[in-house]
Amino acid sequence: MRWFSDLRIRYKLLVCYATVFTLSMSLGSYIIYTFVRQTIEAGIESELENSTKTILNMVRTAADVAIRNHLRAVAEKNREIAESLYEQVQAGELSDAEGRALAGRVMLSQTIGKTGYIYCIDSSGNMLIHPEEALGGANISGHDFVREQRTSKMGYLEYDWQNPGEAHPRPKALYMTYFEPWDWIISASSYRSEFRELIDVHDFEAGILSLTFGQTGYSFIMDSKGNLILHPALEGNDFNALDRKGHHFIQEICRRKSGKITYPWENPGDRTPREKLVIFNYIPEFDWIVASSSYLDEFYAPLKMVRSLIVATVLI
Repeated sequence: MRWFSDLRIRYKLLVCYATVFTLSMSLGSYIIYTFVRQTIEAGIESELENSTKTILNMVRTAADVAIRNHLRAVAEKNREIAESLYEQVQAGELSDAEGRALAGRVMLSQTIGKTGYIYCIDSSGNMLIHPEEALGGANISGHDFVREQRTSKMGYLEYDWQNPGEAHPRPKALYMTYFEPWDWIISASSYRSEFRELIDVHDFEAGILSLTFGQTGYSFIMDSKGNLILHPALEGNDFNALDRKGHHFIQEICRRKSGKITYPWENPGDRTPREKLVIFNYIPEFDWIVASSSYLDEFYAPLKMVRSLIVATVLI
């Protein structure tokens, strides 16, 4: 204090102004730095979340198209069978009852996926053909999807169905076509989860692998056991074996199925692990986890420049 009191007024003012200026600059710089960091972090999460949603839409669109086309092919093939038998009835080669019975046997001999089947109802909702004999002749028009079938008669439907003994309903899909001479709504139906083998990842591989974040960020798909379905470099591997640092982030992703985590990852040639952010979502009908990830330091590169400029400005 004595040292300060002995100074000339000009130096006292210089010290006071310099102190106030430096503190003000430091506080302002801290506020700016914090704001920029929060903005970048929000941008990072938004970009990764949007990419993950994009992948979800790609996969679901491809799945819908594959399932719809498969069920449509089955339904229309069976309508052709009914048409062929009806022509034999018209030609007098079969009686009407024989033609209907033979068509029913052909349809019941087929399976779709593991538990899928073909069934027929009429325009009133009466069950004409079904693997469960007890349902023969029953009117099932009380179900919402049956009411829609009676109205539309042709097209694709998705609905939830819960069998006796099951804890929860499961999503089903059907394609229906109409054979008017017999008033048959021919329906090919199965659970969506049984069509996993119809999904060809190459249908959307290019679109997913084209998504990039920062300099080296990418998206990937794996199942809930850690097996990679689609990855820029490691496709077909067991992802669990790649967690060399013992952080078990893959197990955490598989356990949570949806969310975000940050984990250290060291690529070959790296001296130290780098922090990565991954945002992931779950597609239950295929048991797939879609994820988007990138190194945080690549996103924070502009923030480092801002920090350097702030420090230099304060020092100057």
